[in-house]
This record gives sequence, C-alpha cells and structure tokens, in this order.
Amino acid sequence: MFVVLPGVVVDHDLAGASVAAQDRLKAVNDVRTTLLQVVGGLIVLFGAYATWRQLRVSQDGLRATQEGYVTDRFSRAVDQLGSDKLDVRIGGLHALWRIAEQSPRDREAIISIQAAYLRTHLPWRPAGPESPAADVPINDIAPLETRAADAQVALTALGVLCRHRAVCGRGHTPASSDS
Repeated sequence: MFVVLPGVVVDHDLAGASVAAQDRLKAVNDVRTTLLQVVGGLIVLFGAYATWRQLRVSQDGLRATQEGYVTDRFSRAVDQLGSDKLDVRIGGLHALWRIAEQSPRDREAIISIQAAYLRTHLPWRPAGPESPAADVPINDIAPLETRAADAQVALTALGVLCRHRAVCGRGHTPASSDS
C-alpha cells in the first residue's frame, strides 16, 4: 500500500506530464506521508473509541456491582426489622434511612417500609401491659422516645426523607404520578 499506491496516485495526478525525477520522488514521498498520517489518525480514532467503549463497559459493571451491594444492604436491613432485639431493629431502621439518603431510586420503597413498620409496631391506641386506658387524653400519653425507641427512629427518618422528596405531602408517589 505504501510502496505502489503513492506512485500510482502521483502518475494519475501528473496525467502523463513529464517532471524531473527529484520532483516525482518528492511528490511520491508527500503522498506516503499523507497516507501514514491518515492511517495514524485512524489508529488513534480507533484507540479512542476502544478506550471509550471499555470505559462504558467498566462503568456498567461498576453500576451493577453497586446496585447489587445496595440490594444486599437493603435486604439485610429489612431482615433486621423482624428481630426480637430492639437494638437490631434500630440498626435496621438506620440502615434503611442511610440507603434512602444515598439512593433516590430506593427512597420511596424505604419510606413505604418505614411507614408500614410504624403501622404494625406502633398501633394506635398503644397496646400492652403499660398502655394507657382508652379514655386517657392523647397529651397524657408518654412521648414516643420514652415508649418506643425504634418507632422514634422510624418517625425521624420519615421526616428527614420526606424533605428529600421533590414533592412531599402533595400525594405524589411513583404509582400516583400517572393519574
């Protein structure tokens, strides 16, 4: 390609005109230089494309790994909510809270989970041996932080997470956004 093609190109351009051998040799070398520059440019472009493609593949792999890690953390945190130990449940609620702050994609699900946790673990009227009588005014009932530490964590997390939402308190959820 670099031996024969430059001579053919120069001969075609000269169209049978006579030129000095030195001028013809310079023209052939100029065509070779141009061909080398084109080939070098194509190699650089191909290298840039291959590097970009490899970067994209690496980013996709990293994203998949991160998603798997978040899913694993999410599952472990939800499992902790079912524990009989208060400190384990509190740890699970804090883990969910942290995941929700770091992963907007999971925020709505975590808000729903924490709300469901409160509905099942903090029924109104409080039940149990230390629960107030049905006729006790609400202001006379012990505050949540003294009654149920895990419920207080869930309520605090819900308050903070609702501030992170784009539209909080206006009925906007992923399911209702199609309405």
